[in-house]
Amino acid sequence: MSCTLRLTIVSLLMLSLLGCENKRVIRPANIDKTQTGANTDAGSSKQFVDQAVNYLDGLDRYEPVRVKSEVLEQLNRWLNVQKFDKTWQPDPMIADLPSEVQGLPRLQNLETRDFLEQPNGYPNFTMRGSEFDFFVGTYWAKTISNWIRETKLPPESMQKFLDAQENKTLDESQVADLGLAYLLFDWTVRHIQPIKPTKYEEGKFAPGTSRDVWEALQLNEGDALERARVFIQLCRQQGLDAVVVKFGKDKDAVTQVVGVAIGKELYLFDTAYGLPISTADGSGINTLSRIVEHPADLQAMATKNYKYPVSADDLKNVTLLIDAPSTSLTQAAYLLEGVLSGDSTMKLYVSPSSLKDRLADFQGVTDVQLWMVPFLAEEAMSKRLSDPDLAQLFSVERWLYDTPTPFSMARMLQLMCRFEGESQQPGARRLFLEARILERKFRISTPSEQLEILKASGMDLPSDPKSQQVYLDRIHKSMVMWRELASFNLGVISLGAGQNESAVFFFQDGTLKEFPNTRLKSAAYYGIGRACEALAIEEDDPAMAQNAYDIYTDDDDVLSPYRRGNTLRAERLPLIEETEEPAKEDDKADAKPMAEPEGDKPEAEEKKAEAESSDDTTPAPMKEKDSAEKDSAES
Repeated sequence: MSCTLRLTIVSLLMLSLLGCENKRVIRPANIDKTQTGANTDAGSSKQFVDQAVNYLDGLDRYEPVRVKSEVLEQLNRWLNVQKFDKTWQPDPMIADLPSEVQGLPRLQNLETRDFLEQPNGYPNFTMRGSEFDFFVGTYWAKTISNWIRETKLPPESMQKFLDAQENKTLDESQVADLGLAYLLFDWTVRHIQPIKPTKYEEGKFAPGTSRDVWEALQLNEGDALERARVFIQLCRQQGLDAVVVKFGKDKDAVTQVVGVAIGKELYLFDTAYGLPISTADGSGINTLSRIVEHPADLQAMATKNYKYPVSADDLKNVTLLIDAPSTSLTQAAYLLEGVLSGDSTMKLYVSPSSLKDRLADFQGVTDVQLWMVPFLAEEAMSKRLSDPDLAQLFSVERWLYDTPTPFSMARMLQLMCRFEGESQQPGARRLFLEARILERKFRISTPSEQLEILKASGMDLPSDPKSQQVYLDRIHKSMVMWRELASFNLGVISLGAGQNESAVFFFQDGTLKEFPNTRLKSAAYYGIGRACEALAIEEDDPAMAQNAYDIYTDDDDVLSPYRRGNTLRAERLPLIEETEEPAKEDDKADAKPMAEPEGDKPEAEEKKAEAESSDDTTPAPMKEKDSAEKDSAES
């Protein structure tokens, strides 16, 4: 076994098994952490805000528990020397909420309270539950949305629609805003996966309340409403007003659409379908005013098998729901946003009444309300911790994402849009690959070699052989979880970078083939479909379009949250004139094979190793012609 592998595993195990209690935090550079007394004036106290932002910028460098403590400590030290406006009042729309929501702890003392610490009684295994969660989620949303704005362009078909709006309904700046909204939406539906809840979670959370925004971002998971909340936060960080659009009356209301305000129009995006609400010809992005006047336009969102859930009657009752987390309603958030500038700027404060004043007169709007879902989502963690089964799942989840390991570090870098290495520091892609390679190499090591590695790390091991094996199995199970999640996230990164063949490899071989029972099955099929669709357009290739069609329609889970949106995507695919039914198995074997991507040396090494050790359970539309061709591509 190589020295590099030995050191990597030792380092990993020391981090993951010994914990992080003794890990020293590296202080941010150029910050004077001088103890400041009560006499500190409001101007000089800005250093505390700068230090808190430095910690957020260095989430990949500092130990998570201490970062949380430092961020809250510095922000509250700054807040304690500010002069609160005694005339400031909470937004009046809060008074319209049900009394049980108004009574929630986070909605108390909004005029004068500090940023809240973790509630008493939370177990030691979680660093979560404080208002640090709100700040880190906002920071991720700002970083991601900035990266999208600076690096991405709408696809050609969408750009044609956008260009046609200029000087017709929108000016140049508004066209750019609509294009950015589309890109933020597309990022959301590719990254936030509507994975079905586990049997322990099923029926215990109302839609949208299982995960707060920071959690949906960190886990890559969320139902249609949680997707909507992530999309709204991305828009907010770019200065775009976005709200949930509720069609119909409360009992049968449809709340899977987000409206983004551009000019005097609300442009509509369906977070359940993962597609904008199109114009009548199935292209572009429709507006609320248009579909209210022309309900027949919604027929473009129907497929042969599924009616679109919004009816003409529903359009007579349109309520806009404002997403405003409790922290964003405090005077503290208002003051803090006011001192942030330059690269540190974040949208922290929300004024629901101001947003209502802007949107209430939009054509088709019946009412504007403050949305209850964000407040209930903030209580989800307490609900999880009070249920033994959910608490166990939550413990595993927090260990995966909040314990410093190569996988959690890769996930953090991914959320910070640091995909490639810089200044001798590995990026997200490299660390995900290393997590995959590490699992395989540990797996093929003998038990005695594994024990030697653990002994070399200074661990006290059980003397009983049976207990030793249990210990080794536990370690390997952890690595297997990292491998599964790393494979999927490598697919997500590749898809976002336009490396579509690489995306197919990681979704297909790395995820579906290796983990046929994965909870990510439908998400991986969706990723393969998106990659094949992009390749079909790039190469003007009907066979590849057929591949995409087959993937979109072959998900064998009739209850899959992707099914309706995928069906519509399939029917809209270019290069396929008419497809009455999915291709038969015999036809799929003749579909055009995917070439393996050319990666860097570790990636190529990993793929070759996987080809040697995996069973062939590849989805039929993507099967290679023969093993010789695959081996050649991997080499």
